[in-house]
Amino acid sequence: MEPRFGTFDFVFCNLKRRPFRTACLVILVAALSFMSFGGSLIAYGLMKGAENMSKRLGADMMVVPSGYENAVSGILLRSEPSTLSIDEGWTEKIASVEGVSIVSPQLLVASLNADCCSSPVQIVGYDPETDFIVGPWVRTFFLGAVSAGEIIVGNAIDAKVGSPLKFFDREYRVAARLERTGMGFDACVFMDLDTARRAARDLISKGGKVSFSAGAVSSIFLRISDGYTIDQVMRNIHGQYGYGGNGIAIVPTRLFVRNIAAGLNRLFSFFVALEAVIWILVVLVLGIVFSVTINERSREFGIFRSLGATRGQIAWLVLFESGIVGLYGGVLGTFFSGLLVLPFRIYIGRILNMPYVQASVGTITLIFAASFLLSFSVGPLAALASSIRAGNRDVYAVIRGGEA
Repeated sequence: MEPRFGTFDFVFCNLKRRPFRTACLVILVAALSFMSFGGSLIAYGLMKGAENMSKRLGADMMVVPSGYENAVSGILLRSEPSTLSIDEGWTEKIASVEGVSIVSPQLLVASLNADCCSSPVQIVGYDPETDFIVGPWVRTFFLGAVSAGEIIVGNAIDAKVGSPLKFFDREYRVAARLERTGMGFDACVFMDLDTARRAARDLISKGGKVSFSAGAVSSIFLRISDGYTIDQVMRNIHGQYGYGGNGIAIVPTRLFVRNIAAGLNRLFSFFVALEAVIWILVVLVLGIVFSVTINERSREFGIFRSLGATRGQIAWLVLFESGIVGLYGGVLGTFFSGLLVLPFRIYIGRILNMPYVQASVGTITLIFAASFLLSFSVGPLAALASSIRAGNRDVYAVIRGGEA
């Protein structure tokens, strides 16, 4: 017996008979799927990164050396290794300003790209007694106390818990490795303030061209008291100590994070609007193509009707063809989009200069399903009107070549 030639075989043969048209339709749907899946992944990663930044930067303002105001974004977002220093007395001075509730100093030391260091990273020294930035984050993964000589590493640093890392020819034991945040913290090494000051002295002994006093700090994070605004406290600090004249600058980190989040919301809204416009355009283009195709195949459908095919079967053939186009385009677009976006999450964050967090497997699956269904629906939706028109044509008229 000869094998049965079914609907699926017929549809595939018809698509193969017009390879150029079929390829163009598949590429059009694939482009929509590519943008939908990849854009959604990037948008989610940026929104999640901004959310993590808001959680991690629990400070309203930070004090940095004068002239480093614009460098804050590089330190926080990309962890560009920096070594900063201001006089230790500023911690008490800032704490005494009206409207300041809590202060916590940090010391930033950049390791060297040399044999004395395992890798060039940002070393962050924090005060466990006053800290409200690093400590709450660390305690979600490490409940013990960090002893002198121990360090906590960010997620981007390739080091196992218990293994040693070397900085300035001194070894430190890794006590914990933190979750990914998409911020510069991922490439940082955290240690207590005294240990960081010892690392700073080691840096100087290795020829580092920096100057540190015994109790120097690099930045001071602060929270404002209830009833005060960021602007009020900034005016109080400037009124008491001047603006930049004493070697310090004030950076409103809370506003910095809010501005990033607001920018991302605008970007996300623009992306959704753009995707909707493209989706509508793809539906219109495919609809025109299927409409022209139906006119070209009128005699073919008339012969099918004369052989006993029902109107529903003719309409089903057209929808089946459009569904195959949507299926292939959706699979190809999401595959190549995932191939481009997923392996290069770190570089995406760097290129965009924004905190970026890769979605979990479950979230990626949901985004994939939504993007695929959105792309797959384009074909049948665009061909719906044409399929109904194909099934309603008069048999005798279309066989003769006339229009129904």
